[in-house]
Amino acid sequence: MLHAGHTILRYFIAFLTVPITIVITVGFLNIDVFISLVIAALVFILSLFITNSYQRYKKRKQFNLSKSEYNHIEAQLKEAIEFLHQFNRTYTKIRSISGFKKLYEMSKLSKRIISIVRTNPPKFYQAEIFFYSHLPSAAEITEKFAYLSKQPIKDTEIHIALQRTRDTLEDLFHSMEKDLRQVLAADIEGLKVELDFVKKNARRSSNAKEEL
Repeated sequence: MLHAGHTILRYFIAFLTVPITIVITVGFLNIDVFISLVIAALVFILSLFITNSYQRYKKRKQFNLSKSEYNHIEAQLKEAIEFLHQFNRTYTKIRSISGFKKLYEMSKLSKRIISIVRTNPPKFYQAEIFFYSHLPSAAEITEKFAYLSKQPIKDTEIHIALQRTRDTLEDLFHSMEKDLRQVLAADIEGLKVELDFVKKNARRSSNAKEEL
């Protein structure tokens, strides 16, 4: 999806329109300075909107996505980032070193998947279950785990609940690993094909030299 570079370019173009608009309205059209500033502000806002729409259009065309598909993936990414922030806020409160490490690894996996999909939106369809289920579940369960682990009373029932929560988080961790492998599957396969191609060309060159 759109990144920081797109935002910088968008505002750069918009800011350029301000002095140009003022020069045209005041210098050539003899419009009052105050009204010119209002017009410049409107042109600034309109420029942001038009540039943003064009950038989104180019991104959709780059990956052959419809407008509805692009908007859906963008919405899912925003929601995933919110879940990730919730997850990160919670897991840092875990006092167990082993639990903290595991949740830290889950956070890294989640960031990696989100980053890949943001860069290559069609890969969203290879990790839908991550966005719809695995990440939201991890955020919710981690929050409950942190709450239970901070309780002053540690009776048998709470210990059982904590263990079940750890087991569930462990399962989610493995599920996220599979999600990442699924997202990278096409890239790995493509790399294998390229390596095979290079090896075949190297063999042909070697055989040609031997024949000479």
